[in-house]
Amino acid sequence: MTSIEPEQSSELVLRLKSGDVLAYEIIYNVFVKELLATAYKKTGDRVLAEELVQNIFISIWEKRESLVIINLRAYLFGSLKLSVINHIRSLVIENKYKEYKQVSFQEDYQDTSNLVDLQDLSGLIEEGLNSLPTKTQEVFRLSRYGNQSTKDISSKLKISEKAVEYHITRSLKRLKQYLKKFYIFLYL
Repeated sequence: MTSIEPEQSSELVLRLKSGDVLAYEIIYNVFVKELLATAYKKTGDRVLAEELVQNIFISIWEKRESLVIINLRAYLFGSLKLSVINHIRSLVIENKYKEYKQVSFQEDYQDTSNLVDLQDLSGLIEEGLNSLPTKTQEVFRLSRYGNQSTKDISSKLKISEKAVEYHITRSLKRLKQYLKKFYIFLYL
């Protein structure tokens, strides 16, 4: 059978609803090739086309008792159209999710990487500071961590402003040497 007349279609649908396997096979044999060709044309993927058409026929058999089919051909091709649309929609959602995960992973990786780099840098600064004389350390910490002016540090530590500047200059030179290690590693 290559085509079904409307009267035959109505009869086949009634037989299908009652569980007639032969009616199901006739419907399958008449429409499967055309549905596959249409599905392949819409998707460009033979395996996907076969899967979509197979799912339509499985659904028809499973829901046969509750189906309301007026035009069998329109019902089958309408089902195929919805299947293709749903498949494309799921691909779009999947691709958006993949893009989101990729961007999110990169941001997480960069955040983690930046945090590790910052901790490494902080460790090097602390190591460099600890190698300085006690007074130089104290002046640097008050200046850079305590945000105090040269004048405030001078009066607090009871040393001249020139001495404060000397200690800050000395500590910055030493830290620059320590940080060269970090920058060389960072660029490698």
